[in-house]
Amino acid sequence: VQRAHQNTLESFPMVMMQMLLCGLKYPVTSAACGGIWVIGRFLYGYGYANGGPKGRMVGGIFSHLGDFPLAIMTFKVAYEMIAAGK
Repeated sequence: VQRAHQNTLESFPMVMMQMLLCGLKYPVTSAACGGIWVIGRFLYGYGYANGGPKGRMVGGIFSHLGDFPLAIMTFKVAYEMIAAGK
């Protein structure tokens, strides 16, 4: 369980910064993706605690359903901000 917690702490700052930037333009979508990420992290920790390293797979995939869209939206918002400055 300690490894699952450490893994969550490693990705937490990046996800929060992505939510902040995306939330400026897409607040509802950003919050939804953040919620999906949090639920995925709970599943990740629960699976790791009860099934060992193989038990974390479902939570890992579920949390990526939240953080991958955030990453894509971050690039989109950054591009739009740069393009607006021209």
